Amino acid sequence: MDKKQIAAVLAEMGTLFELRGENPFKCRAFHNGARVVESLTADIAVLVASGELRSVKGIGEGLAKVITELVQDGKSVEHEKARLSLPEGLLQMLRISGLGPKRVKVLHDKLKITSIAELKSACENHQLAKLDGFGKKTEENVLKGIELLSRASDKHHYYLAEQAAGKILALISSLKEVKRCEVAGSLRRKKEIIGDIDIVVSAATGGSKKIVDTFVGYPDVESVIARGDTKSSVVLQSGINCDLRIVQDKEYPFALNYFTGSKEHNVEMRSRARKFGLSLNEYAFTSIEDDSSRKIKAIPTCRTEDEIYAALKLKYIPPELRENMGEIEASEQDTLPMLLENKDIRGTFHCHTTYSDGLSTL
Repeated sequence: MDKKQIAAVLAEMGTLFELRGENPFKCRAFHNGARVVESLTADIAVLVASGELRSVKGIGEGLAKVITELVQDGKSVEHEKARLSLPEGLLQMLRISGLGPKRVKVLHDKLKITSIAELKSACENHQLAKLDGFGKKTEENVLKGIELLSRASDKHHYYLAEQAAGKILALISSLKEVKRCEVAGSLRRKKEIIGDIDIVVSAATGGSKKIVDTFVGYPDVESVIARGDTKSSVVLQSGINCDLRIVQDKEYPFALNYFTGSKEHNVEMRSRARKFGLSLNEYAFTSIEDDSSRKIKAIPTCRTEDEIYAALKLKYIPPELRENMGEIEASEQDTLPMLLENKDIRGTFHCHTTYSDGLSTL
């Protein structure tokens, strides 16, 4: 574990001890220890190996033992015991705005509440209002907090989703049964916040089963929502939903384009296709059967997304621009803006690196 992961474990242990009603000094020591570890400039693994960890101000014998276990084994016996001693739902309740460890402990001790679902039910039945220090207003605020949490839990930061998707994509693309595969959806459009991960795959004949088995058997899968020959859905341990869609290779560019979106961009693309006497969906171009006035010489077959846009007399539109904010018109007029790329970045400033509290090296 690195220092950020260790600090997170120490902070969680301090919270777990609070929920158990342990000595306030012990709770505070672990919270303080988390801050000390996070602000270390020296390599924590080196401090452990050299025995210098105990010389760090704020790191006592108990903390040093836990930190050493985390560095050497990636886990702590005391941390695991503390987690198992309490219902997992109590930690989840702490994510609700306005609920700290002391209040969650009261709810658990007095009303035997062990999950957010039980907490919501207790609020709706006005059980919290009967407790000292809570009241009707607290119930209202807790219900609002639960609603906000449920909405926020369906959204994830781009960088977390990108990391998770990259690992799955690398695994799937390594299979001989896979011809082409790519991430789609809001992640491909590089939105700051994404809902879930979409992966589109073109499979060799008879290859679907192997691909699906590999996908649902991925070690980071928490649970399998659905499993099928053309679509499978899982929930990753990070809480992100991930959908895998398998198509024939001739359908691949159309599926990738459709599932990349956005919805508004797709609507404009379908509308434009109709002007050419074509119907566009996630599988192919087809002719509009009820429109004999728009005769077309041939239905375009496309190997790539570029060819889909070309068939509609458009320049290729990068995924980042597909938001129906004038990109269709700009493409038609060949005035699409150039996107910034990594090679365009000459330098950065105000960087937090692993020298202090950052995640990456300089």
